[in-house]
Amino acid sequence: MLGHGNEQPGKEEQESRSRARLLSENHRRVLANTLRRVELAACRLEEQLTRETMSQLTLTRFTNPPTPEQRAALLQLVKHIRRQVVQLAEDYHLEVGEQHMLRTIMGEFTLLWCDVEDIRPRKLRAYGEVHPQLQAVLDPPLKRLIELLLAVDGVASGTLEPGHVQPSGEENNL
Repeated sequence: MLGHGNEQPGKEEQESRSRARLLSENHRRVLANTLRRVELAACRLEEQLTRETMSQLTLTRFTNPPTPEQRAALLQLVKHIRRQVVQLAEDYHLEVGEQHMLRTIMGEFTLLWCDVEDIRPRKLRAYGEVHPQLQAVLDPPLKRLIELLLAVDGVASGTLEPGHVQPSGEENNL
């Protein structure tokens, strides 16, 4: 029957279709969203494991890095996780979801802006008595940090031209 346009789907395709029919649209959405999170976590883990050096951060120190054997095993597991996600996506006919990268950046930095606003001296009073000089000393650098966080949002949203971002160390307004 080849070439006549009425070919029967293969056994694997039939099984895949029958598995896909077991899910409602809500089930399919939840399954796909969770598997996207797994896929993104595996991607982040792989990036972290294959990075030549650990990021040098000021307030965060990563300890207990994996041994070379652990690193190799984790990378192997990441490959298996990705293959399993691919298989599940194919078996259940899950749709690719799009993630708007700029909106993701905007969302994260908007939340950070809110969090930094909440650590300004006038709001720290909620956690106890604030030294009278703290406002004058802590507020200006926090204000600058807030401006930088909002600048990330502005560049990502297109409301701030990338050329208007000043190099680090310059204290003038953006």
